[in-house]
Amino acid sequence: MKTVGIKISSFIVLILLVVSGFSYAQEKKGDENSSSADPPKEIFQLETVVVTGTTSDDEKQEIESRKLRSHKVVDLAEILSDELVEVQMIRKSGYGNEVSMRGFGQENIKVMLDGGILEGACGSRKDPSLSHINMLTVQKLTLQQGPFDVTKPGCLGGCVDVITKKPKPGFEGEILGKGGSYGFHSGGFTTSGGSDTVQGLFGYNFSESDQYEDGSGDPLWKVREGLAASYNEKGRDAKAFQKHDTWGKLQFTPSERHKILLEHTYGKAEDILTPRVAFDTEEETTNMTKASWEMRNLGNLSKKLTLSLYRNEVDHRPFQDLRNVPVPKNNEVESVITGGAIQNVTKTDFATLTYGIDMYHRDWWGDVYNSLTGVKLNDNLIPSVQSLNIGGYIQMDKIIDKWTVGFGLRYDRFQQEADEDLVFTRAITDENRQIDHLFGGYVSVKYFLNENAMLFSGVGRSYRTPTSCERYIQGNPTFFGNPDLNPTANNEFDLGFKYERGRWMLQAKGFYSNLEDYIYQENNLAGYQSYTNIDAHIWGGDIKAGFDLDYGISLEGGLAYQRGRKDSRPDNNDDDDLGQIAPLKGRLALNYNSDKPLDQKDVGLFGTAEWVHSEAARDVDADAGEKQLAAWDIMNLRMGYQFKSYTLNVGVDNVFDRKYTVANSYEWDVIGGTGANPAIVNEPGRFIYATLGFNW
Repeated sequence: MKTVGIKISSFIVLILLVVSGFSYAQEKKGDENSSSADPPKEIFQLETVVVTGTTSDDEKQEIESRKLRSHKVVDLAEILSDELVEVQMIRKSGYGNEVSMRGFGQENIKVMLDGGILEGACGSRKDPSLSHINMLTVQKLTLQQGPFDVTKPGCLGGCVDVITKKPKPGFEGEILGKGGSYGFHSGGFTTSGGSDTVQGLFGYNFSESDQYEDGSGDPLWKVREGLAASYNEKGRDAKAFQKHDTWGKLQFTPSERHKILLEHTYGKAEDILTPRVAFDTEEETTNMTKASWEMRNLGNLSKKLTLSLYRNEVDHRPFQDLRNVPVPKNNEVESVITGGAIQNVTKTDFATLTYGIDMYHRDWWGDVYNSLTGVKLNDNLIPSVQSLNIGGYIQMDKIIDKWTVGFGLRYDRFQQEADEDLVFTRAITDENRQIDHLFGGYVSVKYFLNENAMLFSGVGRSYRTPTSCERYIQGNPTFFGNPDLNPTANNEFDLGFKYERGRWMLQAKGFYSNLEDYIYQENNLAGYQSYTNIDAHIWGGDIKAGFDLDYGISLEGGLAYQRGRKDSRPDNNDDDDLGQIAPLKGRLALNYNSDKPLDQKDVGLFGTAEWVHSEAARDVDADAGEKQLAAWDIMNLRMGYQFKSYTLNVGVDNVFDRKYTVANSYEWDVIGGTGANPAIVNEPGRFIYATLGFNW
């Protein structure tokens, strides 16, 4: 089962050794022709960065670490949704949520960890990728919108790349404790130190919470009242989640040009309630391992050469012991991704070139058991699906007077096959092994009207391949995957404007995405439920503005809107509205900040009063099971105080205790073995919290 992954790992290691030999051959020549300066940053990028540490890139939107830590922050999806008006969270439960950006969510927006592919194991997405990453490990979150980055595979509508903290010389660290409503508390630390040649980093965090109540006072377990698999007495008294995370890194810097990093993260979560579907999660373990080697200024052919090898494993154990069901079931599900990449940056007189190859292999399997007897009920639910992607790319950035031009090309060969019998899929096809050849790329331009204003535009094509679930899930005779699915292609055009002068900032962006073979759920006319390809389009945009007042007070706001429509329809679906498209969202915030940055003095006060609005979700795909959602308005308050190395943050989310729901999510409960529409989970009611931190 894991032979292919072992072969890939060996092949990548061989490539790393060959390329490293080349790097040393170039090093002597590089001594004569290069300096120790870092290669230039990317010249053109249509991306947003949410920062939990420090950065110097003026083109990116940044959120300072003290502002981020003033949030409740149960998981990273909440950070992106709270701070970026163009991002909407898809609420799954008290823990383990995911995001939608411009109408692209779930598999249509890829999540990376330090450039490597990260996916959960659950077919029902009870453990989305972001839920496996602890906030204390994060240096920054990079949000790429659209198909304007060819260095990563499968980014249909964009991607989120989570960049983690790296060890540093000296000695520094952070202790952070949080407490809040509904029994939520979290505590952890991270510390880093070492010499100029060897540095280490270590951290640990524990968090847990009881079930929160929505604005009407209903706890999480009530979501399933009147539905199948409602909660029993034990489930009504259960916690919402409990999680431990431990991580460590070891870095070697034998010279200014070479940096070798070894890292491992272990996470264990228990008793995660997921009332929107028929199973909760009894236990979930995550093991993420990576080795990377960064080499700089090796000669005229290489300003920065990066080699990496990683393995991300998630073991997921859904169960029904907390539910009212005739025969409780439990599942064993595992996802193992092994991958690697080689990337080189070359700076020439003509342009800056970034090029490389990457590959990953994923093994995904799962079985279903009778919890009372231990008898295996379905050993084909997830039939050991093997996915292999090998890709290559080249990206060029060039400055011409007032113009900045970007260009990228990417090719992927994607192979997918199930190792076990497709017992139910045989009803529609005998196909199993699929090979897809994907060609994508983009052209982008930025024009500076003057030192304060610029225009930017881009056109590109990107892909995402069918998931193992969409092609191969074997739920029951009337619910199964479709091996004949084609990859989805996104042909997108973006246009924008940015003006920044003195105290003012104004930015507007618009996009149009034409989607070929968009993967969609279908109630087939033949009487079964599966997945199919349709054509569709999504269009929309966002506008943001900011103004700095006197005495450290600033005002910022934004609006984001998108609309999705079908150009062809699945069987038994006459609704032209595309599913999972969030309605208009607005945000207005009044901020107070010290006149000087807090790193210039020992004492500082900062705070935010925030109003968030969402229009009613009326343009929903009712034929796919989506529900209309009411409009909502909430108020959030946050305040922080820093004294020397200590920081205290307090806040109140949903000050007026409103009952509201942020977004629709209509994907089927595939691990439950049924195509039933999942329940919709409301947001927490008034949530009061405090955070105390100490840095050294």
